Amino acid sequence: MANTNPSQSQPAGSLGMTRFVARGGHRLSYAASGTGATAVAGLHDLLADRAQLRQLAATLPEDQFRIVLTDVRGHGAAPAIAGRHFPTRELVADLVTILDAEAIEGVEVVATGWSAATALGLAMDFPQRVASITLVQPYLPALVTEHPDTTVREAATNHLAVIQEAAFAADKGLTDRALDLYLGARLGSGWRERLAKPRLGAIRRSTGSLAPFLATLAAERTDHEKLRDLATPLTIVGDQGDPPMVG
Repeated sequence: MANTNPSQSQPAGSLGMTRFVARGGHRLSYAASGTGATAVAGLHDLLADRAQLRQLAATLPEDQFRIVLTDVRGHGAAPAIAGRHFPTRELVADLVTILDAEAIEGVEVVATGWSAATALGLAMDFPQRVASITLVQPYLPALVTEHPDTTVREAATNHLAVIQEAAFAADKGLTDRALDLYLGARLGSGWRERLAKPRLGAIRRSTGSLAPFLATLAAERTDHEKLRDLATPLTIVGDQGDPPMVG
């Protein structure tokens, strides 16, 4: 059962106070700020933390919005996860627990990269809770393995093969190899030299959860029928340099 009286700890700069709430004996962490009528939940990418959404929080007036930035389980201030897999439905349940702790019924969801699956899962399983979804450079290669465009299918299949290899390496404790495979596919070679120190620090802190998340990313499939029936307004923000299946 969730603890609906979240505790607070040290200040987290412009991201607000770090709050904690429990689900199933596990501690979830997030930050919340603002007093406005519109609630916005920000979900960061794999191997990041809620600081990745700092700019989003800074652009939203706190008298108009309530802003919730989560540390996905195994990232930021949320402890590492255990096991060989960690299904998206658990991340959806984590997010619902945080929204309940903040007494938020309906929310605009902004998800980056890998967290697109959590945003879509929330909308499919709890449509009454989601007012809209914005996916920023979503990374869902498994979603488009049957795309009618051959180039898209091949790119998705290649990414899934790399993710499977990276998951195997991470499970064997070959962390650097797993990171080079996964982030090399996502960001290109030389990714370490291009990323800022805070992001590199976030990567180091979350590598303990890499193996189960990569295994899930490689194996999990989205229910296409439920996705087609999704009525929630959806916006996708991509980049011309994105691989075909992420934009």
